[in-house]
Amino acid sequence: MSAPRNTAGHALVHGWKWLDGFASFFGAVVGGFYKIPGTRPIKTLLHGTWPLGHPLHPMITDLTIGGYTATVAVDVLYLITREPGVGHAADVLIVASFLTSLLSIVSGLTDWNSTYSEERRTGMLHGLLMVVASLGFIASIWLRVAGAEQRDLAIAVGIVAWLVLIVSSYFGGEMVFGYGTEVNRQAWATPPTKWERLDLSESSLDDRKPVVVKAKSGYPVFVVKLDGTVYAMGNTCTHAGGPLNEGKWVGGDRCEIECPWHASRFCVKDAKVHGGPATFSEVRFEVRAAEGRIEVRAR
Repeated sequence: MSAPRNTAGHALVHGWKWLDGFASFFGAVVGGFYKIPGTRPIKTLLHGTWPLGHPLHPMITDLTIGGYTATVAVDVLYLITREPGVGHAADVLIVASFLTSLLSIVSGLTDWNSTYSEERRTGMLHGLLMVVASLGFIASIWLRVAGAEQRDLAIAVGIVAWLVLIVSSYFGGEMVFGYGTEVNRQAWATPPTKWERLDLSESSLDDRKPVVVKAKSGYPVFVVKLDGTVYAMGNTCTHAGGPLNEGKWVGGDRCEIECPWHASRFCVKDAKVHGGPATFSEVRFEVRAAEGRIEVRAR
């Protein structure tokens, strides 16, 4: 994806090429793991493709950030009241938040590994800051376990870690709102909702050789014949905008098309996403023939 030129985050990270070394290392680790046979279901789960049908990472980060913020608030309350019960509540919160952060980290790395260029660099900065924050929270937990006499220091370390977390969250937001990472590429599309005749005849279609035809609105429609039946769906991958007609056929009955950019999979029979990193299905069209031409209508 091209880098945005109009955000504060871009202006800051644009020249920080030292992040590329970290990105190469983590990319090799994450990419290498997902090349291991049998790991695709894990990838699909961590993207949120199944069972959520929605990106997993932002949902989990809400729990993590909210939990750590609540920890800081309760810690401050403890400093005011010095009530042991309040301190215990903060301890429970910080441990629970740390546990959710583990899922935040692995789901975030999974999403990040499908990024490029300055988008990838921004994501790496976001991730490294999260590592620093996590180490701070681990230190805070360790100090709490060490004894009551270390609690004030544990609280101070936790507050510093929380501040780093907030800065990291800014760059996480930059990924979504500045670069559009994991945003549905069909969100602003204008597929025809009434029957529209395409400049395409059924007789011109060969089995499993997709054709892309633009609707009057300019919307690209993916049309293909499978075992004698014609199907149609959106051609723009919902993950990052890849051209599905350039993908390859996969799956047991070869009804799934795999995006050539990041290997998201869509079943052309119902337009549903069957494999991440995409989490949103394609626009599905009804298909009929009229006067030798194919007509479509978005469902």
